[in-house]
Amino acid sequence: AAGVSTRSVSDLERGINLTAGKATARLLANALGLTGPARAEFEAAARGRPAPGEDRAGEVAAAAIRTLPRDVASFTGRQWQLQELVDASAGPGGVVSIHAIGGMAGIGKTAFAVHAAHRLAGRFPAGQFFLPLHGHTPGQRPVGPGDALASLLLMAGVATAQIPSNLEARMALWRDRLAGQQLLLVLDDAVSSEQVSPLLPGSGGSLVLITSRRHLSALEDATAISLDTLTPGDAAVLLIRLAARPALSPADPAVAEITRLCGCLPLAIGIVARQLHHHPAWSAAELAAELVQARDRLELMATENLSVTAAFNLSYEDLGPEQQRLFRRLGLHPGADIDAYAAAALGGTGLPAARRSLEALYDQYLLTEPTRGRYRLHDLIREHARGLADRVDPDLERDDATARLLDYYQYTAALADRLLGRYARPASAPRPIPAEVPALAARDHALAWARAERANLIACLDHATVTSQYARV
Repeated sequence: AAGVSTRSVSDLERGINLTAGKATARLLANALGLTGPARAEFEAAARGRPAPGEDRAGEVAAAAIRTLPRDVASFTGRQWQLQELVDASAGPGGVVSIHAIGGMAGIGKTAFAVHAAHRLAGRFPAGQFFLPLHGHTPGQRPVGPGDALASLLLMAGVATAQIPSNLEARMALWRDRLAGQQLLLVLDDAVSSEQVSPLLPGSGGSLVLITSRRHLSALEDATAISLDTLTPGDAAVLLIRLAARPALSPADPAVAEITRLCGCLPLAIGIVARQLHHHPAWSAAELAAELVQARDRLELMATENLSVTAAFNLSYEDLGPEQQRLFRRLGLHPGADIDAYAAAALGGTGLPAARRSLEALYDQYLLTEPTRGRYRLHDLIREHARGLADRVDPDLERDDATARLLDYYQYTAALADRLLGRYARPASAPRPIPAEVPALAARDHALAWARAERANLIACLDHATVTSQYARV
């Protein structure tokens, strides 16, 4: 309506630009239909100047001390993590308590942080601030530390004209404003430790909750809270609450099947539950059957502007080309988990490169590490990786990657068999020697490898059988 670009308005809203030019302020006031004193006050505020008749030296902005989003009524589970925060906030004063809340896309990090903040709000009389850092907001760049500090200072009641222009001065003013105060600060969707470190209070009994899709391992003095998927019981309760179907119960087999197919991921459960809520003619059993039969489950997990695929894509796009390539290859693995040797075979790389890429994927919460050196994909993330591979990689490249993986398992299994077998077996047809193979120097090494890889070997046998590779079987 004003004829001002969307980018300009967005930059003003997010604090990227702290003031508007004279012409822009006038256009915005016109579009808002402002006249008289209200127009004069608006244009002055937009330009960072005192309103007419106001003493600039004594200018003080109103502090917005409670900016938490609305709590979610359907919040479910996470009781021991909540208790951890309650206990931390009851600790000795004078120390800033920092908690980095991490987890995969759709796990419910923001919902958890906001719920915890509402529960603890009464302990922090200086205020409860919520600041989105837009680490993974479509169409927006992550908020820089300087701009984030400007937003926090405005919340704290510092007038625009009194906000310093450089980062160090803003940090000093922010910490001075908070000295000796008890503040609850939620920094949502951080992209790195470097983004949030300048925003942390310097002293006082404040509590800082930081949500991120990354392991913020470089953040000093921070306690990590890594959120996992919901337990089956909590997942069933969440589905029933959001679907608002009184006839459903956690004991209903269809409820258990839907939550299983959603991988107990809160985002996926929420989307599917809302579909049930908005389609009274659908039954839970019918929806469960549709999810089972779907060629692409993720296609069904979308509603309005929410989509499991879109959430996963934002994490995928954060990766470098080498890590993206390995992520897609992991979707081709027939088994449930993988180590660096198998990853090297899939990716066609050396062991050091495979380890670096696995660590990068772990850092972005795209992998879990149930035991040291063994990594696992969540079922829905595996399906997403496989879908990306089908769309991005040529058939020949996918086939070559799978062949290298089977060659690795077949060759290494033969090595283990020579150390474990009681009887000599006929030699199989020679296979290519993989570039990277674990050193199986003794029987106990071979036995440990075979036990760790048993499920993968069976999965590879199934794959070879289904694809008619009988010589491999």
